[in-house]
Amino acid sequence: MTKKFEKQPPGDVRAFEVGGNLLWPNMALSEFFVVLALCRRGPSTSAEVAREVSTWLDAPLPPGGLKRTLHVVAGLGWARHTEGVYAIRSAGIKIMRSCHVAYMRMLAGGPAHSDAAVHKCCIEEFERS
Repeated sequence: MTKKFEKQPPGDVRAFEVGGNLLWPNMALSEFFVVLALCRRGPSTSAEVAREVSTWLDAPLPPGGLKRTLHVVAGLGWARHTEGVYAIRSAGIKIMRSCHVAYMRMLAGGPAHSDAAVHKCCIEEFERS
């Protein structure tokens, strides 16, 4: 039996503007992780990024476990890859800034998350750790 799939409706959002920068709604979680790690650490190897992300996940990642994602992020123009070292580019910083703006708005807007100040403190503490 063959399944029929409906075509995507018109108007599919590929990117939208948040805080004056484009935000990509189809950003993979692994892309988010590596861009955030590069923003925090500065220029890093694949193994260093994997080690950083491992601490957030509380699970070990192999040293090359995020290499494919790092190449994708570099291909999108969010990072630069030179001789095994990845460095964040201004476009990557803008993406992270847009994500943080969107997350803060999201956390402040619902009845289950009514206290934006508490969430902001939690995010700031997470950023320091």
